Amino acid sequence: MTGADRVVAILRFMARDGIAVNLPRIVANTVRWTLGVAAIALVLWAFARVGWRELGRARGETPGTTITVLHWSGEGGPEEDDIVESSLRAFEAANPGLHVKRINPGDAGSFYTKLQTMMAAGEPPDIFYVGNERIPSFAALGLMEPLDRFVEADTASTAPGALKIADLYPQVVDAFRYDGKVAGHGTLWGIPKDFTTVGFYYNKDLFRKAGVPLPKADWTWDDFIATARAIGAAKDDAGEHFTGAEFVTWPAMVRAYLFTEGRDVVGATFDDVTITDPKAMAALERLRAWRHDEEHALTSGRSKIATGSAVFSTGRVGMAGPFGRWVVPEYRRIQAFDWDFAPLPRGSERANIILTVSWSISAQSKHKDDAWKLVRWLTNVEGQKAQARLGLAIPSNRAAAESDAFIDKQKPENDRGFLDAIPTSKVINWPPNAKFEQLLGTNLDEGLKTGNKPLPEAVAAFETLWKQERESPLGRGGFPVMPWRVLTTTIIAVTVVGAAAVLLWFRRRPLPRHEAREERAGFMFASPWIIGFAVFMAFPVVLSLLLSFTSWRGLATLSEAKWVGIGNYQQLLLEDSRFKTSVAVTLYYVLVAVPLGQLMALGAALIMNQKVRGIPFFRAAWYLPSVLAGVGVAVLWRWVFDSDAGLMNSVLAPILSPFGFAPPQWFGADAKTWGAPAFAIMSAWFVGGSMMIYLAGLQGIPDELNEAAEVDGVGRVRRFMGITLPMLGPVILFNVLMAVIGSFQVFTQAFVMTGGEPGDLTRFYVLYLYNQGFEYYEMGYASAMAWILLAVVLVVTVVILRSSARHIYYEALKK
Repeated sequence: MTGADRVVAILRFMARDGIAVNLPRIVANTVRWTLGVAAIALVLWAFARVGWRELGRARGETPGTTITVLHWSGEGGPEEDDIVESSLRAFEAANPGLHVKRINPGDAGSFYTKLQTMMAAGEPPDIFYVGNERIPSFAALGLMEPLDRFVEADTASTAPGALKIADLYPQVVDAFRYDGKVAGHGTLWGIPKDFTTVGFYYNKDLFRKAGVPLPKADWTWDDFIATARAIGAAKDDAGEHFTGAEFVTWPAMVRAYLFTEGRDVVGATFDDVTITDPKAMAALERLRAWRHDEEHALTSGRSKIATGSAVFSTGRVGMAGPFGRWVVPEYRRIQAFDWDFAPLPRGSERANIILTVSWSISAQSKHKDDAWKLVRWLTNVEGQKAQARLGLAIPSNRAAAESDAFIDKQKPENDRGFLDAIPTSKVINWPPNAKFEQLLGTNLDEGLKTGNKPLPEAVAAFETLWKQERESPLGRGGFPVMPWRVLTTTIIAVTVVGAAAVLLWFRRRPLPRHEAREERAGFMFASPWIIGFAVFMAFPVVLSLLLSFTSWRGLATLSEAKWVGIGNYQQLLLEDSRFKTSVAVTLYYVLVAVPLGQLMALGAALIMNQKVRGIPFFRAAWYLPSVLAGVGVAVLWRWVFDSDAGLMNSVLAPILSPFGFAPPQWFGADAKTWGAPAFAIMSAWFVGGSMMIYLAGLQGIPDELNEAAEVDGVGRVRRFMGITLPMLGPVILFNVLMAVIGSFQVFTQAFVMTGGEPGDLTRFYVLYLYNQGFEYYEMGYASAMAWILLAVVLVVTVVILRSSARHIYYEALKK
């Protein structure tokens, strides 16, 4: 029998048994079952792998004590991570029976979020980093163990490895003292890992080109601005001006600047705001004038890209600062020009600041004595020398700082300048309330950097907001502890009674036996989802509702929550002006973004509905941006809207200039008018999803309707208005609802592009909610904001649905 005969015989056999007829169904079922089995196998394999790994860890653990260490690498990158890891492994080798579990979430922002979740869960790390600016708030919450008893014991000890506090710079140690009122005094809460003073990094090549001398150790602010003006007057070969300096207006740096004039923003207490002191205001006005009243002396302050430490690397800025040592690893990669460091210029007096990070021990640690051994190990001379070689910071140990590990032959040449500033350096006094720093920075940025507010108005706004915060009833304390036991018992009882009632109702229904059996089987198969919904969705929702009636700092366990009733809601709706600003910004965005996005999506769908060659490619191209990562897109659009070098203003400038207009400063002086529209324009990048839904709706409209109308002589516009739009009614309603709900939840774009600045002019509602929960640790307040948002979205949704009932045509329904 030939091969052809075999094929014919097989086909006849299949036809006789009906296999050929059912072949597509057989293939489909086979593929379906194969994919199902593969999915189940994949899930089981994932669970088995995780379980086997954890079992292996449990088996491999040597009996003893495990110390958990939480830290970040930041600018130190993998090199710093490796140094910490090798130091911990050496500690384990030197201390049999002690084991270290290291957790590194990445950067400082991720670190504090991780620390917050671990603290709230009641499983804090034994040892963790703390920046000196957070010592008052952490100490006020009782999160850290006082270290004085350990230090006193080591001071009296003659054992090798004992920590001698006198070997460390006293100014740096004082940065981690806090007596409940003033930083720099009282109880010791951390041992400094390392630290830095601040100053300006300068481009030697631009100094030579401008013909100005290099900074001296005793240079003044007059020398600084004279040099900046000279460099700003110099031009490159293309005739473009250089820029004299970048002066960052971060709160700590502005306070350092005021220290050089013998002033600060507050007095002995944080009730005494001294920023309006005439000498302080004169110093701030001088700084503002350098930027906004002179050409090319300082960077404009309008750009979101050409700012901070990165602008120095371009080679077009003469000086950049005030910065500490953390920029050195980045600057050491500069090959295009020669550079060095100079300490902060002198005003009426010589001054500087200490910025530092400590190793602190959790108050809830079960192994405090062993944790102290590890802190001593991590801050020993050799460990600090290894860290110093990265260039990131100054060792807190005098011997390490004076060694060639820090004063080396690498850039900057003036390592000694950092050390010479220590005797006149001050510890910045920060309050326990983390909002102080942001309120100060946000308002000073408007007065000093972007210039969209007069300086006196910006300072007055800071005073007003800080006064509101100090006088808030929620900050006075004295609230009772949340009765979690009573509430838990009540919720469990209600749940049990409700479940019993539902079960009884189901059992009493007169159903045939086979239907009852099928129903039980259905509930059994659905039970994993029901349980998952109850545990991972319903429970957190109910918990957030309860938290909205509490004052709970997210760094403590729930047992620390205090009952404040409707206090959070009263504060939000009646007192919090920043809340009202965030609502106004969000509503402005909704009113611009929703119509713009829907018009663009519908227009794109009409174009994509044409029957032309290659249309699938264009549909995919329109849809593709919708699936891109939000952070990456936000970084791209930050450049597009940059006031100085952005694509948008580069296109608009030649169009508007003949008419005497200039492009807006989207996120600068014009942010009140153009900030929200800029985000709305950016949102058009994501219209692909709505476009595809509109396209599906267009293709669902019967062709006969348009054909009949065309035969009757109806034009395109009338056909669109009389046929297409009414038939698209349900689709339009759905897309508008989704767009409105999404517009109320803008976060990623604002967080990445502006951080809510300038002022609060781009601080959207959800961004402010995030600030409250994860930067100020006001989880109860943030929960109340979340429920207000839910109520607003629910009301808006109901209004849209009710108002649309008369205008939406549903083909299968009779009105």
